[in-house]
Amino acid sequence: MKAGYSEVDITPEIGIELSGYGWYLGRKAEKITDRLYARSIAVEDHNKRLLLINCDLIAIDDAISDHIRQELSHKIEIEKSNIMIACTHTHTGPATGKLVGCGERDEKYLNILPKLLIKAGMLAVNNMKEIKEIKTYAKEIKPIGYNRAIENGPVDKFVRGIIIYFNGVNPLAVLSYGCHPVARGIVKEISADYPGEVVLELNKNGLTGIFLTGFCGDIDPLIRGKENDERISKIINEYGNRIATTAISNMGDIKPMTKMKLDAFEINVNLNLQHYGDFEIDAQVKNAELNKNQNAGFLKVVKMWADEMRKRIRELDNPYIEEETVQVFRIGNTAVIGFPSEVFTGIGDIIRNEIPKMNIITLGNVNTTMRYIPVKEDVINNGYASIVSCFLYQRLPIVEGEGERIAKIIADEVKKRCFCD
Repeated sequence: MKAGYSEVDITPEIGIELSGYGWYLGRKAEKITDRLYARSIAVEDHNKRLLLINCDLIAIDDAISDHIRQELSHKIEIEKSNIMIACTHTHTGPATGKLVGCGERDEKYLNILPKLLIKAGMLAVNNMKEIKEIKTYAKEIKPIGYNRAIENGPVDKFVRGIIIYFNGVNPLAVLSYGCHPVARGIVKEISADYPGEVVLELNKNGLTGIFLTGFCGDIDPLIRGKENDERISKIINEYGNRIATTAISNMGDIKPMTKMKLDAFEINVNLNLQHYGDFEIDAQVKNAELNKNQNAGFLKVVKMWADEMRKRIRELDNPYIEEETVQVFRIGNTAVIGFPSEVFTGIGDIIRNEIPKMNIITLGNVNTTMRYIPVKEDVINNGYASIVSCFLYQRLPIVEGEGERIAKIIADEVKKRCFCD
């Protein structure tokens, strides 16, 4: 078995509009606090090749993702379903996803980005080295985040990942933790936020590193900075150090994998959406109009959403069904499960509870970001993820319990595929 790594700088120029946090903020970058990267890992045996590209970006849209995966499929002779593109979801990067009102996209940057990500993928494949051994882990951590959606709701208390060892070369650590990368706050700075600091801390300890943001649709950092907040760099450094140190501590006590089978597959699931008609759509617009003096940008986005939803209901055969493609990579007894959405922590807990024999690494914002997938309680409460986020993603709200339902479908499919041998 072999593995390869690459790192490509994808930092945009100062002046680009940053994405996240709110409606029409016009938040243009005035400085580069730390650079953004696309980091890739390729793994192969005699039967299979997997390629994961991870970007310090808030999201990418499906058109960009499909183009990159298709191009790489031809260039390096790999199936498209074996290529996964993930985003850390930093809110101090350029607008590269479909988030209406949350940052204008820069076409010049979007024209450059696919070439850089294709380069990252090809470099990883061309940099293959023989693997000595692989270790997988799930280690408990003092959380850096809290549940912002549900009081005393679940928080992921584990750092999960794998470490790949080579002869004569630094180990490669791929790790994941679930917390929104918004620690730096609403600033006019380009930054990878705390995920970038995790990688730096791994490098300081003699490892090559990739940080993957886990399910965190309901998780924010305990401490968030703001403009001219001098303490936040130290806090982000502490977050990065805590995550990296937890991941690599006592690795000598962990036994290497003995069965390192590789696999990759996709699972298509249908989300059931709430049956909105003109009455429900009009109600959302009227509610936004009542608060227009507080946030005129929000009203603008809601009106755009209303027009799009009326068109959807009028033109689609079944406007109340939405398909998501979930991607799965298997490396031995570890499964990386990537959703094209922002997903709540509790959804990951269901999947892990259903598959206790595997180390399950769940990722949001994979290949694209379609919407939030909240837990049932948030839908009942009409929480931000269940209603307001639908306006920026231009989607209808999902039916309560859909997140829990598809979690079990995914778990069943993974078990069928991974335990058949």
